Amino acid sequence: MPLAVADTCFLINWLSFRRWEDIFRLFHRILLPSIMVPELRSQRVRSRVEELAYSGRLVVLPRVDYVDREALRIFNLVNSTPGLPRIDEPEAYGLAYAALHGIPFLTDNASPRIAVRSLSPLRGVTVYDSLDLLVLLYRESGLRAAVEEFMSDTSVTFSRERLREAGVEL
Repeated sequence: MPLAVADTCFLINWLSFRRWEDIFRLFHRILLPSIMVPELRSQRVRSRVEELAYSGRLVVLPRVDYVDREALRIFNLVNSTPGLPRIDEPEAYGLAYAALHGIPFLTDNASPRIAVRSLSPLRGVTVYDSLDLLVLLYRESGLRAAVEEFMSDTSVTFSRERLREAGVEL
């Protein structure tokens, strides 16, 4: 998995994790849509993003028409489907880019994960959240410790159901 597109909630959480650099064991480059850059308000996160961009491990994607059209289609599809959580414009753009290019979308928001499971036009798009990546990175050893560290470092909590599915007992 050489490339993945990430949204800001994921990036902010992951860059707060003490083992944040381990993500590059899974993806050699992270793509961040430019539509999401204004959401990076913390100077610490902005500085880290700039360092990653300078080193070539993060690329800020320019907005392009064909992705905008797909993002609008996804935005309308998700937001007009009863029972699905609302998706915002930047999330729809990231999901559209991932879908069009066959690469994973990294987000800690529920809407894209639920949309790809619930809507047939989006099936086949891979969406990972932080717990998914922790499992991919540490399932061989140290998963429980990594999950505890992640939750402590980021203040993100995973539901007991998700932890049970991942095989983590806290």
